[in-house]
Amino acid sequence: MQVTVTTIIFGLPQGQRTSQVEVPLPAPDLTLHDLIAFKVEQEVSEILTQQRLGLSGEYLTPEALILAREPLTPGAVEDEIQRAQQAFAARDFMIVIDDRQVWEADTIVNIRPGMRVEFIKILPLVGG
Repeated sequence: MQVTVTTIIFGLPQGQRTSQVEVPLPAPDLTLHDLIAFKVEQEVSEILTQQRLGLSGEYLTPEALILAREPLTPGAVEDEIQRAQQAFAARDFMIVIDDRQVWEADTIVNIRPGMRVEFIKILPLVGG
């Protein structure tokens, strides 16, 4: 079983950034917490095997995203997973599944073929 996760970041100076990753899953039912972990683990794996240039970055700070001049490289996979899970808990990005925002990390998600999973980050406006 696998699911396509689309990451959308709004508010970058160069415009909206979208990326996708195919995430293999051990079972169709899992918590949102686990889905975040599998997604981040897959991205890091793809970066290390040079199948992907950099992290999608939804869990990074606005400053890190705006100031990045090169693709975002990961640290240790466990550290990246922890950062992503903490960022979700802090509401630094949202997860939308089939047009429904999911708020709690312990929510059980039943992955189905064709399901739309989006990780969305909206950066704050600068200036005023």
